Amino acid sequence: MTNRLDKHGFTVVELMVTLAIAAVLIGMALPALNGFVIQRTFSAKVNDFVIAVNYARSEAAKLGGTVSVQAVDESDGDNEWGPGYCVVVGNPGNCDGAVLRRFSPSTNMTFDATGAFDNIGTLSFNSRGLLTLGGAGTLQLCSDDVNENPGRVIGISMIGRTTSSELVCVP
Repeated sequence: MTNRLDKHGFTVVELMVTLAIAAVLIGMALPALNGFVIQRTFSAKVNDFVIAVNYARSEAAKLGGTVSVQAVDESDGDNEWGPGYCVVVGNPGNCDGAVLRRFSPSTNMTFDATGAFDNIGTLSFNSRGLLTLGGAGTLQLCSDDVNENPGRVIGISMIGRTTSSELVCVP
């Protein structure tokens, strides 16, 4: 005969306490996770642009001619590169025709050319991998959310070398 007290298991009270503790821990972890996701998104966008520049330089040297990184829609002076960009042979001024590679739009963020690149939507590289604009410049990647303040600045030198650093974006 089995005694009723010999049965093992959890009581409803024990389960409710465990769920309450788990809910508190998840509530504390979510803000940190959101910040992590935002930082990773920015890093991915910066890496995509650096890949595009390096790919254009490499293809220009391989083909022995001009290859460009071209903004899809450069009409917005504060977000020239945000709608996306592509790598194209030559300097056609758009992403139609012989596109070597396309890069997706930057959602919930602005991607603005600044400095010597201000309002420029084409970065062309010659057969030696050098930037044909004659000067260095930067691009700034900032969040659209005024509560979030991460940002990145990408620098491109005359020889086509890219650098990246953190940026405090001001809305």
